[in-house]
Amino acid sequence: MKYIDTARFCHDNTKLSGSLMALDLPRLAAEVLPHSDFVVDWTAEGVSPDFMDLSLKSTVQMTCQRCLTALPEQIDVSYRFKFALDEATAQAEDEQTDDVDMLVHARQFDLLELIEDEMLMALPFVSLHETCPDAGALAFLPKEEKQNPFAILKTMA
Repeated sequence: MKYIDTARFCHDNTKLSGSLMALDLPRLAAEVLPHSDFVVDWTAEGVSPDFMDLSLKSTVQMTCQRCLTALPEQIDVSYRFKFALDEATAQAEDEQTDDVDMLVHARQFDLLELIEDEMLMALPFVSLHETCPDAGALAFLPKEEKQNPFAILKTMA
């Protein structure tokens, strides 16, 4: 399934779906919490004459940048792509619309690479818990014990 003929895929209104594991997506695996497993459920559907809809769903483990503990991030995204016959046409149409992303038709289009690219783009720039579950990295900071301002009075008497 790695490669598809995009013209045929769109024209025939083909629908493909499946699940990919961390082993299948090494660039994505390098961005999430080390040694965490994930599954990406995907659906790609050709829409005649030159469109493809792509849906991706997954939960990946990221590292909270505040407390440095694991943080599950849910990814649920959908994209619409339009295929053009050549790079110049794709670039010209891409500048005219923001509704769809433009790609170039290919007899051996790497669908797996597109899925991984879009998953990488869907990851948050910074992962943060809304409320961190524990102190995490803060627990390692030195604790300043504030002296009681009235303790000095005890020594004066």
